[in-house]
Amino acid sequence: MRIRRALCLAALLSTAGTAAHAESWRGFPVIEWQTRPAQQLAAMKHLGITAEAIMADRQHPDQPRRQELQAAQSAGTGFYVENIATDFYSAYHRWFPGKPVNWRFVEAQQRYRADPANDSLLFRDPSLSDPAWQASIRERLMATVRTYHADQPLYYDLGDESGIADLSAFWDFDLSPPALAAMRQWSQQQYGSLAALNAEWGTHFARWDDVRPETTRQAMRRTDGNFASWSDFKAWMDVAYAQALRAGTDAVHAADPQAVAGMEGVQVPGWGGYNFETLAHSVDLMEVTGAYGESLPLLRALNPRLIPIITSFSSSPASQRRTWHAVLNGARGLVLWDENDAIVRPDGTVGPDGTAHAPLFAALPRVAALLHDSQPALDAVAILYSPESFRLQWMLDQQPKGDAWMQRKSETELEDNAWRHALHGYMQTLSGLHLQPQFVTGAMLAELHSKVLILPDTLGLSQQEAQAIARFAAQGGVVIADRPAGGYDGHGKRLPQPVFTAGVARIVAPEDAPQITRLLGQAGVSQPIGVRNPDGSNAGDVTLYRYRHHGDTVVALERQDRGAQGRAVVLDLPAAIASVSDARTGAAVAGGRQVTVQLDPVVPTILWGHARP
Repeated sequence: MRIRRALCLAALLSTAGTAAHAESWRGFPVIEWQTRPAQQLAAMKHLGITAEAIMADRQHPDQPRRQELQAAQSAGTGFYVENIATDFYSAYHRWFPGKPVNWRFVEAQQRYRADPANDSLLFRDPSLSDPAWQASIRERLMATVRTYHADQPLYYDLGDESGIADLSAFWDFDLSPPALAAMRQWSQQQYGSLAALNAEWGTHFARWDDVRPETTRQAMRRTDGNFASWSDFKAWMDVAYAQALRAGTDAVHAADPQAVAGMEGVQVPGWGGYNFETLAHSVDLMEVTGAYGESLPLLRALNPRLIPIITSFSSSPASQRRTWHAVLNGARGLVLWDENDAIVRPDGTVGPDGTAHAPLFAALPRVAALLHDSQPALDAVAILYSPESFRLQWMLDQQPKGDAWMQRKSETELEDNAWRHALHGYMQTLSGLHLQPQFVTGAMLAELHSKVLILPDTLGLSQQEAQAIARFAAQGGVVIADRPAGGYDGHGKRLPQPVFTAGVARIVAPEDAPQITRLLGQAGVSQPIGVRNPDGSNAGDVTLYRYRHHGDTVVALERQDRGAQGRAVVLDLPAAIASVSDARTGAAVAGGRQVTVQLDPVVPTILWGHARP
């Protein structure tokens, strides 16, 4: 049933990332978030800053912010429209005068802790499934697009730092009548019959109108390991969040078919609606907070047409390193947070951050254009992304703590757990071997063409997923897991025994590089390009990126050691590369099949490997 869930969702959301919206994005815009007068914007444009944010008028969407618009026009910069529907998408994390941004969430927690038997305290206000709110937001978005359409904004931001509750916080929203009605319809699509749902949940509902999922408090008191009702509820809320965003995207497209709809403050995969399997096709553009980790490569795997951008909060070497890392992983724009006028002062003179940023702004457009015109050269190693397993691991971690979950914050949910530890551990080990894995979801397993499949902390697998993995292994594929996989089904119900027979998956710790290397070798996976230290040892603290570019190979090298000085590495190139040049300057790089390059502590080395004629 879980594969049906994924396929239905993909069909529902697939038109959001169409070519028209992806191709309307040009270049690598650098955007000042704070509103600035024309004098400052003109000086910023000379530095390479190309756009600014203009705050939407939610009360009067048919009236433009004329002063800000005129400043941008006078300076010759572009703009995007910010925070159009934050009151809907970010209801529990938004600015109020004299209050913390998450005060509504804190109050909701306090009220529920005081009266946990009162399910009405778990109503999201507004509900993402409320038809009246949906209609109002659609009208507002369309009016806003019509207002600014002639000036061609870069994108329209549906909401900043949005989520089911407070960003990535865990919470039991939404049990309101509109949400329950929508969940019942969705559950009918998943199960087909009420009897099938009752069998999975262990319930005895007589009518669909009686169906009500377990709350977290109820699920934590179970002793049979059947979390299907609770997990389906959480899966549904991810769908409801993605559907609400998709409805906003549809409204933007209805007013202007070429417009780009975006969301900002996208959190790492986890709670709050940040199930990337459901989220990836909900908008055209995402401003992603997690530049490191799995966010950007996962989004690219699930929706290659998505436009990812990131935000920089300073000009420090660490911040610039983060920006470059995001560019190497597909970022196509940069937002600057500049609350202290440190880039350009109010009098139009360049500030310290502007001076420090200038080389970055000069280099980004050319490099980003080259990488955007290339395709990542991924290796025959796949990593399964399993939101169901994430949910189950959280439940198993928190169940012994009882009601302590009611006090958890959004920051708490960013902490490491077994699921994240396994995922990040395998990614780091593969990076040290200079391999680029591809992410897959359960719905993609049936068409898997890799040689190796990695299952990080994969607790939950549907029958179809388990069968697809078993077929992959039977046909010679190597399956690696950090623990016996599939102890629960695809809805979160504990099984009498794991779905795999012994020998389907090899149990290998994520950090066990020698054993992983051995299994990769058995599967026929090896490093296409070697990266060595001058003494011949593997340079495992250097990340290698490979891209295909019209028959050529683009190679990027990114240091992970955080050293302050330059260092040399030696590349062992394949015979298919005839010559190498610096991708930024065009200068030839000598060395033949073995090329020695100097790595900067911050700026990645990017080489163009020219194919033999």
